[in-house]
Amino acid sequence: MRVSRVTGAALSGVLATVAFGAVPAHAEGSKSTYISYWATSKESGRWHDGNNDGASTTVRFYNCAAASSPGTKTSAAITVWEDVFGPDTNKGQKSDVCSSTKSWGRLAEGDYYFSLDKINGTSGQGTFHLNAKPVKIAW
Repeated sequence: MRVSRVTGAALSGVLATVAFGAVPAHAEGSKSTYISYWATSKESGRWHDGNNDGASTTVRFYNCAAASSPGTKTSAAITVWEDVFGPDTNKGQKSDVCSSTKSWGRLAEGDYYFSLDKINGTSGQGTFHLNAKPVKIAW
């Protein structure tokens, strides 16, 4: 009987640890996608942040290249928007998402997307087109 009580107590401790959140926090959601021949002002697909955790919203582009010159270093600036009824809410622009992961902090529950604002510092539509794969989004 003693063995089964000890085993039961250990199992209860593991279940309590999992149930009460004493495990490492992970992002509520994430997705990996890509960008192919995007001009400035193009918008990403939407994602829903239920704000069920303390994770920040982050975006990172990998292997960025201007379609016209694939071998050169390319930078990109994006803005994250909250998709709301009426004009969407600007959550801030971050530059050079091609060189490092950028964070918008913890955002409230809502639907979000990003727009491509600049490629190599230029915002003129049709001036440059961007390719990036993968594009990683976490929230």
